[in-house]
Amino acid sequence: MGSQTNQPLGAGATVQDSFRRRVVGFRWENLFLFFAFLVMCGIFSALSPAFLTVQNILNVLRQSSVVFFLASGQTFALLSAGIDLSQGSIVSLVSVMSADVMMRGFGFFPGVLAGMAIGTACGLFTGLWVGKARLNPFIATLGMNYIAAGVALLYTGGEPISGLPSDCLSVMGWIGEGHFLGIPVPVIFAGINLAIMYLFLNRTRLGRYIYSIGGNQEAAVVSGINASRVKIWVYTLSGLLSAIGGLILTSRCISGQPILGGGTLLLESLGAVVIGGTSLFGGEGGIFRTLLGVMIMSFGINGLNLLATSTYLQDVVVGVIIIVSVWIGILRRKGV
Repeated sequence: MGSQTNQPLGAGATVQDSFRRRVVGFRWENLFLFFAFLVMCGIFSALSPAFLTVQNILNVLRQSSVVFFLASGQTFALLSAGIDLSQGSIVSLVSVMSADVMMRGFGFFPGVLAGMAIGTACGLFTGLWVGKARLNPFIATLGMNYIAAGVALLYTGGEPISGLPSDCLSVMGWIGEGHFLGIPVPVIFAGINLAIMYLFLNRTRLGRYIYSIGGNQEAAVVSGINASRVKIWVYTLSGLLSAIGGLILTSRCISGQPILGGGTLLLESLGAVVIGGTSLFGGEGGIFRTLLGVMIMSFGINGLNLLATSTYLQDVVVGVIIIVSVWIGILRRKGV
């Protein structure tokens, strides 16, 4: 990051211009990533005729919509110079809690509200530890990861919650697998999320504050920003976005799964944000960069699957991409 990145928010128009360049300004590495994405798609389309078909593209977008919701919350955390390791477990807890409310006969929408409430509460709990108790975000979110996962397993005894009421199943089936005007419903939700996140980070005071405390917390505090309150909001919003992703994934499974957020879901979220160029040091990045990272990871994995590439090799490829992305970010920070 350049020297302007660490200026406090109260420094006036110069910092405002710097903020906009950090968020929406194209830099050489963003152009490189976009070009690399196009080249990757071109190679896969040449090697597999099924890659650029409408059906395959829509399927990839549908699958990546959940990761995009989690990655949006992870973007908040990284922009504030933190990290959120609790997202996967929150997805699992939201899944079983929302399904249980539906099973008790309260209906689909109360189940959705319950899921969103529990996810938001988990994020708020973590945010209080990070913002008020000043606990390291890595430790606080790691602890919440274990807490949420344990509660989900204890609540269900490790068994899925299936046999949901028919009225709930019809709505969940439409959300998880349905279309609107030919576009998968999860993709529409992801598009709405993209618009809201862009406006939030670019047009609201809280969005600017997140960049400010990530770029230079001491300067932000001197300029009058309540860093503790901003961090509480960061992890609360991350919990809410994880809950929405969990509800979409639950709709695709049409059941409550206590290990739904396990596996690589968290790593995909974190990896997508890093690949997109959001700095691990805070204060630089944006939602469009995150979207680019999600697309590179999702279409890359899909292309390798179509070529019948070993999943072990896929992990190697993703790992190399993440390392190179972080390395580029470090070079940029040093001004190389």
